[in-house]
Amino acid sequence: MLMICLSDRGSSFQMLQVTDFHLDVDYSTHGDPAKMCHITNQLTGLGVELGRFGDYMCDSPETLVRYMMSEAKRLVPSPDLILWTGDNVPHLEGYDMPYVFNGISLATKILASTYPNATILPTFGNHDYAPANDFVEQSPLYQYAYDVWEEWLGNEQKKTFLQAGYYSHLLPGGRQEILVLNTNLYYALNEAAANFSDPTDPGGQFSFLEERLKAAADCRDILARKRSASAGCVHTVHLVGHIGPGAFERTPNITWFRPFYNDRLLALVERFSSSVGWMLFGHHHTDTFHIIRDSTGLPINVAWMCPAVTPWFSTLPGAGSNNPTFRVYDIDDQTGTIIDFTTYALNLAELNKGGNSSVRVEYRMREAYQLKSLASSEMSKLLERFEDDDSLFLQYIGYNSAGYNATMPVNEYRMAQLCSLRYADYQRYFECMANRDVGTTITTWSAPTTTKIAHNADHHLLIVVEALIVYRLVTSW
Repeated sequence: MLMICLSDRGSSFQMLQVTDFHLDVDYSTHGDPAKMCHITNQLTGLGVELGRFGDYMCDSPETLVRYMMSEAKRLVPSPDLILWTGDNVPHLEGYDMPYVFNGISLATKILASTYPNATILPTFGNHDYAPANDFVEQSPLYQYAYDVWEEWLGNEQKKTFLQAGYYSHLLPGGRQEILVLNTNLYYALNEAAANFSDPTDPGGQFSFLEERLKAAADCRDILARKRSASAGCVHTVHLVGHIGPGAFERTPNITWFRPFYNDRLLALVERFSSSVGWMLFGHHHTDTFHIIRDSTGLPINVAWMCPAVTPWFSTLPGAGSNNPTFRVYDIDDQTGTIIDFTTYALNLAELNKGGNSSVRVEYRMREAYQLKSLASSEMSKLLERFEDDDSLFLQYIGYNSAGYNATMPVNEYRMAQLCSLRYADYQRYFECMANRDVGTTITTWSAPTTTKIAHNADHHLLIVVEALIVYRLVTSW
C-alpha cells in the first residue's frame, strides 16, 4: 500500500451534521401516539395532551426541528460546512411526490434561514421519495431538488445530480473532495431496482466513485514522487450518504443494502483505502459505527452513523426511540482526518414538561472512550474493550439512543450490536452472528469478482430474505 505524508497537522475546520428530520406537519398535541400523533386520529375522552415539541412514538413536529436548529445555531454559530444527510419526510404511507416536494422545501427553508451564509451539502433519505424507498434514475425529484438547492450545489454538479441524485464538492485548498452519494439506489427495499438501466451500477454512481478514487490515488502517487501536481490534483475523497454499508446494530440480521451493492462499495473502499477519508451517514436514527476491514481482517476505515433529530419509535425488535441529536466534527484541514467529534442531545421529555431544558453536550468521542485518535485501528481496539468491559459497553448503549431508555442488550441483541460494529461486510457479519462469539479471531473475506448481482451463499440468501420479511412486517423504515 502506498503511504504518503501529506503534511503535519494544520488548522482545523468545523462541520455540523444533521440528519433524519422526518418533519411531520400533521403532528398534533391532541393526536393519537399509536397513529403518528396525527390530528385526524384524535384521542377522545382521555384528556391526553402530547408534548408541544414531539412525542417518542412519533416523528418531529415543525416546532422540534426549528428548536433543534436554533440550538445548533446557538452552540455552533458558524460551521465551515453543514452535512444534511436526508430523510425529511415522515414515516407515512400513501403520500405522493408533491408531498415530498413540500417536505424538502420546508426543511430547506428552516436550514437556510438558520444558517443563511453557510455551505450546506444536502442529500436524499429513503423517505424523500414517493413511493418511499423506490429511488430511480432521472427522476423529477432530482430536477425539483436541484432548483431548490442550486445555490448550494452549483452548476458543475448538475449533470450527475439530475442523473441520479449524487454529486461532488471540492473543499477549500483544492486537494480534498466530498462525494455526496445517493445510496438509496442500493437499498434492499427499493422496489424500483428492477428498472435500473444497469442493475450493476444504477445511475453510474459506482463508475463515478471509482473514477474519483482512482484520480485521488494517482494524485497521491504524483505527490509521493515529489513531482509537481496540477491544481486539480485531489488526494483524499470523503464519502457521505444517507444509508451506509453494514447491518443495523439493534436488530439481529437486518441489513440495508442489497448484498452485491454492499460488497461492491466495500471493495472500492478497500482497493483505494489510502485515498478514502471519512465516511459519514445517517438512517439508523441511532449513534453507532461500523469498522471496515480489508480482506485479511485489518481495519481500514470507519463508517460513522449520526443519530437523528426525530424521536420516532421503531417497532423493529430491539430498537425503539431516541432523543433528538446533532453532531459537530473537528477536522484537520490539511490531512482531512476527523480529530474529534461532539454529539449534542436534547432530553425531549424535559423540554415538553416546560423545564429549563436545552440541547447539551452528550459526549465528546475521544474523551468519552479515552481514545488516542478516531483511526480505524483505535476503533477496533475500542470494540475489544466493549467485549471485555460491560460498563464501557453499557456507556456506548446509552449513547446509542442518546440516553433514551438505555438497557443492556442480551443474547442475539448483544451479538447484533457487537457484530455490526466489528464488520461492515455481510459475509463476516453473518458468520459472527452464527458463531455467537465475537471474541474469536478476525476472519477474512473475498471481495466480489463478478458483476452478477448474487448472494455469496444459499444460507446468506435465506437469512437476508427472512430478515426482509420481518423488516416489512414490523416497520416502514
